[in-house]
Amino acid sequence: MLAKLFRRKSVPTNDGELSGSVAPRLRFKKVFELQLTNMEDSPVYDLTHQLTIGSEIGNIVIADPSISPRHATFILQQEVISVIDHGSVSGTFVNGNKIPPGKYIILEESDVLKIGDLEIKIITKNISEEIEEVEEAIEETIADEPEEIDKKKFNVKKQAKVISIDAPNYATNSLVRLAAVIGDFLLAYSLLVVLQPFDEVRNFLDFIPSFALSLVDADWQGMWEAFIADYGFVGAMAEDAFAFFSNTLNPGPLVLMFMLVRLISTLIFGVSISELLLGVGSKGNILWRRIGGGLRVLVGMITGPFLVFDLPAVISRRTLKEFLTFTHTYLISKLWAVLGSIVILPLLLALALVAPLFQGFELPRAIEINERVDQRVKVKNQPESAATFTPVEDASQSLDLALTYNPDELVIIPHFKFHGVRNKIALKNGLQFYQKDQLATVGFEVFKNFDLKELLGIGMKGNVFLYDKFPQIYNFVYSAEDSNPAFKAKENQVTQLSFANEMIEFIKMSFALDAENALEKMQTETFFIKGLIDFKASFLSLLEYKDFDKIGFIKIGNTIFMKISFNKQRPFDLLMPLMKGEGRIFKVNFEKKENLEAVATKFYKYNLEKSNWNPDIKRGESEGMTALQVLDLFSTPKLKDIQPEKAQSLYGYYFETSSAILGHGDPVLVEVWKRNVSSLIQLLEALPAANTSESIQKLQQNFKDLLDALETKNMEYFGVSHSASV
Repeated sequence: MLAKLFRRKSVPTNDGELSGSVAPRLRFKKVFELQLTNMEDSPVYDLTHQLTIGSEIGNIVIADPSISPRHATFILQQEVISVIDHGSVSGTFVNGNKIPPGKYIILEESDVLKIGDLEIKIITKNISEEIEEVEEAIEETIADEPEEIDKKKFNVKKQAKVISIDAPNYATNSLVRLAAVIGDFLLAYSLLVVLQPFDEVRNFLDFIPSFALSLVDADWQGMWEAFIADYGFVGAMAEDAFAFFSNTLNPGPLVLMFMLVRLISTLIFGVSISELLLGVGSKGNILWRRIGGGLRVLVGMITGPFLVFDLPAVISRRTLKEFLTFTHTYLISKLWAVLGSIVILPLLLALALVAPLFQGFELPRAIEINERVDQRVKVKNQPESAATFTPVEDASQSLDLALTYNPDELVIIPHFKFHGVRNKIALKNGLQFYQKDQLATVGFEVFKNFDLKELLGIGMKGNVFLYDKFPQIYNFVYSAEDSNPAFKAKENQVTQLSFANEMIEFIKMSFALDAENALEKMQTETFFIKGLIDFKASFLSLLEYKDFDKIGFIKIGNTIFMKISFNKQRPFDLLMPLMKGEGRIFKVNFEKKENLEAVATKFYKYNLEKSNWNPDIKRGESEGMTALQVLDLFSTPKLKDIQPEKAQSLYGYYFETSSAILGHGDPVLVEVWKRNVSSLIQLLEALPAANTSESIQKLQQNFKDLLDALETKNMEYFGVSHSASV
């Protein structure tokens, strides 16, 4: 039997017809094949029963954009070939005609077939098989071991192999990889800009690094300090690099958003979204493309900062992260990658530039600003009698303000507002300006203190196009302060007006930006509008009040202010001085809408005409106190330690002022003054040391007696018997 099975075939010695003994041993078999004619090397595949072609599912998997995941199936039955289309996008064509999906179409051997962009040709062959010896061997083997051998094991059937091919298969080169990383960064930046106003997004981005660090029990701060101690120059370079990127971008949340974009898009598409747009595909079945791709991204988060691990892509088809995760990316088309880099990256860059317009899914709206700086207009040929008065000079260190005013027209009263008691007291001091001729009171207080450098830095952040346009603002934000006070004062005097003018232009540019003029601003002013939008939003958040009626600029004394007016039932203005230094917002309160314009004009253009908002205040020894000195006294954190001499001076100021006000005989002014004396008594009672400080206890009793005298108009208490000036 073995001799028959393995004997050498000899060349026939007779010609012509086969003898009867030889004919039964030969069988002719018709073989059908499918040839992919327009692919590289024109691969050929046997069709024995059925072959399914698709980009993800099938016997032949072809990574081509024109092929659907499960495109079409060829079936061979009784030497008849038919094809069925599974509802593909690009369709299946027979002799140029698109066949309907879901129906079996019988094919001829000469038919011209096309699946997507793939051209297929049917090839038939007749081959002979010598099978007698095999059948004899099978029979003898079965006779020897009938129970152990199953005939089904010897059925000769050619199974269709699952073949995965790339059409064509180009390695993903380093330039395409770099372009994809840049594209993902631009997309992550756009998403971060749009979503960051939401608290949920910010909290989530803050949670990720803290959660990741908590998984590893390590003293990160100690490790960093030890690293700095050993490699100081590297740490200094890292800190400088972080400071640079912080001035341009928000590096921490941006890196996290970049990782999330790559991870989520890879789990969906098998490659990141930018790689997909650039024509990068991933090898493997439908499941491993996504799972392995996600692992590849996670490994890339660790190896990404170390570029040496990606260098193999320069000379080979795979990076280290692909090798470790058993994945492989490739280019579907080099032309697609080149065109994608030329088209997709500029589109993503444009998206990143206009993304600030959609922050919080709310388009910015322009806010109208009165560009003219409102200031007092001097009247010529003014009568000499109008200027014949003895001016009063007063200054406050807490307000950083010096005033020169006419006491015949104006009375300045220190004003106190507070809540809480003892160690939890919150005090907000201010002034009240009483205009005698109009019988009107104007309140003045510090509404808010803020870091002006930080606010302007938000608008200038990473915007190189604004540096030349606003040099004073740029120097104020990024340059260190000079340590010489004399030079600083001189420098402020020279540049104050220039700085204020730049602030006016910067505010106007930011507040005028909206969705309609954004492209024009990007062409004429700056490409980067995010800083301007963030500055506007940050500034408005300082105001706390949203429904303002008018915004403009006004010159008060020696300083230009931005004025935001609120025409409510009790109207008020918010004033921000446009000057270098600590940021401040003052609140000016008016009693009522009636005669508002006249009262405001009198206050801004006449009462504060000679105000100095950056004075060099030097306190000297004096017997009495003034209104602004009283304000400073109650602004000190050591008020509980007030000395008896100060307490006596404080009472002396209120006693003399009360006497003058009663002597003046103005009932409105008397009521205003009584309210302020009453609030001062309440403040003294609420101080932490009220029960232990003897000087404050005595001061309390003196003020109670003073208030009683005011209530009863006890002229003898003050020694007043005739009119007096305040």
